[in-house]
Amino acid sequence: MAGQDDRFFEDIYVEYREKVLSYIRSKIGDHNTAEDLTSDVFIKCYKNIHRYDPSKAAVSTWLFTIVNNTLKNYYRDRKGESSLDEMEWMEPSFEEDMDRAMHLEEIRGYLDELLSGLDETRRQIIVMRYYREMKTKDIAEALDMTPGNVRVILTRTMKKLNIEARDSDLMQVL
Repeated sequence: MAGQDDRFFEDIYVEYREKVLSYIRSKIGDHNTAEDLTSDVFIKCYKNIHRYDPSKAAVSTWLFTIVNNTLKNYYRDRKGESSLDEMEWMEPSFEEDMDRAMHLEEIRGYLDELLSGLDETRRQIIVMRYYREMKTKDIAEALDMTPGNVRVILTRTMKKLNIEARDSDLMQVL
């Protein structure tokens, strides 16, 4: 079981490290402190990975609960250094971010369904562009294509996906 937990933790770390770091940095404004707090979050995640229950919450919800608690502890420990205002704006923003994360997870489920209907090249282009946020020229290089070809495939594929999304339940989710 420990081996499974280690692999599961690695997957979480790879998928969420940059998101957690970015989120924490946006809340506290200091890159070095954000790095430290991000490390703290993932240490807590690792130590408690056996407690995660997928029937109770999505991984992102569970992880960002750890993030929120880590930020609360950070502000509590800095009580003399920070104002109460810093903590007040954190709470509603966290709730909004969690709602947005859960909404995006639901959308991603529909998108995954739409993407599964694409051939491998089109799916790779969409994933590289919109999930990994790669530039067209980098996608072209990775797939040994011309940037123009990538742009044409991307445009046509997005039109196709837009039509399919309109005809599916995705538009109700949005």
